[in-house]
Amino acid sequence: MNHLFHAAPFVALAWHQRTQRTVNSRYPDTIRLLVDNYSELTPELQKAARFMVEHPEEIGLNSMRRVAKDAGVKPATISRLTKTLGFKEYESLREPFRQRLRTRSPEFAAKLQNVQERGRSGTRSVLTDLRAQEVANVERSLSDENLRILEEAAQTIHESRRVYVLGLRGAHAPAFLFHYAYQLFKDNSQLLDTSAGIFADQLRGIGPEDCLLVISFPPYTRLTIDAVEYAAEAGAKIIAVTDSVVSPAANAAEQTIVTKNQSPSFYHSFTGALAVTQALIATLVSRAGGDAVKIVEEAEKQLSRISAYW
Repeated sequence: MNHLFHAAPFVALAWHQRTQRTVNSRYPDTIRLLVDNYSELTPELQKAARFMVEHPEEIGLNSMRRVAKDAGVKPATISRLTKTLGFKEYESLREPFRQRLRTRSPEFAAKLQNVQERGRSGTRSVLTDLRAQEVANVERSLSDENLRILEEAAQTIHESRRVYVLGLRGAHAPAFLFHYAYQLFKDNSQLLDTSAGIFADQLRGIGPEDCLLVISFPPYTRLTIDAVEYAAEAGAKIIAVTDSVVSPAANAAEQTIVTKNQSPSFYHSFTGALAVTQALIATLVSRAGGDAVKIVEEAEKQLSRISAYW
């Protein structure tokens, strides 16, 4: 990181004379501002600036207090850095980072190359990092704050006439797991998919008494976001399992379960999403009542009759 922070011409007065920046500031310009003026900042402001450059996702995702805690500084330091850079408030500084989250490309090739380079000296360090990150993904995804939201989401599902489940591309795995486990004890679930070109037909009839559980991570699938917008316009309650409260999947969500998907591998992780899925199922089972037991017993008998298991 040090190589980014070479001293650049800097005049403090120019910052204060500059028109205060607005939410229209671009992400590259914001990063360049942090880098170019790094050497002129106080040690505490440098600490905050370095964190912002090295962890852009955290800035886009988190509040000022959370960023300050993770950066090891006081919230007042983040506030001072915001004003020093010419932004009126933290939300204005944060907006370019949020825009980056909405529009960033997957960068799979670059990440794959990085894993290969690290693997040339042995894969143990890669696997150790991956293990630590996956544990962190689960812990953050099932944080105390998220458990409260998760319980509210489970209640929304429990009270819904019909539960639509959506996860396309990589997100199909946790979506399918939820649907499969849920339909073992409830009979009001519809897994949305793109087979046979009938995706839009599957949403016909969705309304205010229904809910849509959507699982989506960047790069967000266009069809997923279109379906969320359609369901929201129809009055259905949206439950989003996604990486950020600014995710397009969360725009109209009743509950948003912010789920960590970081990975040292080339492809993002779905371990956090699978953990959230499991937690939702466990919560719903606890609220399902006696009818759920009967449905599961019947499912067991049916699967046994057709020799579904070895």
